[in-house]
Amino acid sequence: MKIMQLCVGMVATNCYIVYDEKSREAAVIDPGDNATSILSAAKKEKLDIKYVLLTHAHFDHILAAHEVLAATHAQYVVPEGDLWLLKRENMGQFRSLASAYVEDKPDLLANEGTQVTFGGMTATYMNTPGHTPGSSVIRIGDCLFTGDTLFRHECGRCDLEGGDFGQMLRSLRRLHDLEGDYKVLPGHEGISSLSEERAANPYMAQAVGRR
Repeated sequence: MKIMQLCVGMVATNCYIVYDEKSREAAVIDPGDNATSILSAAKKEKLDIKYVLLTHAHFDHILAAHEVLAATHAQYVVPEGDLWLLKRENMGQFRSLASAYVEDKPDLLANEGTQVTFGGMTATYMNTPGHTPGSSVIRIGDCLFTGDTLFRHECGRCDLEGGDFGQMLRSLRRLHDLEGDYKVLPGHEGISSLSEERAANPYMAQAVGRR
């Protein structure tokens, strides 16, 4: 498994392209913006993008989805708990971006345990609400793509519509209690590991009653 990380969009979202070196089959996780950059990176590596996978449906994780889907004919996988975000009419300050949410119908609505396979790899959805009702962690091999649930020494904000700090703590406890160690590839900022977050993340410590 190979991973490309691209920092895209107005709030520096991490978009990941995960691919198999032999088959060149790939998935794009959270195409937050700059579709040209995402597609150029995939073309340079001669990748066949099979899936576009969302960890959640906030605008900064989805703005390039339409262009990537149109260019690749990939399958679009969206957490079912965030389908309302794709459909909502009142975008507030992001009203001009509404088409990015509603143009593309998901091919698959992901829930706990939903799996897709590409290049001999299996991506498994874990429902980890708190940031949004449908917020999910996508597990592929020894990697956790944590979206806006778990950041390096932080967690995602819970004060937006649909957020719930109590749920966030339960989700962080669930991640803490996973067996073994994983690479943590979040939706913003730097990469970490689950062992580091168990030791140094104050929100995870709160989730397991250490503070």
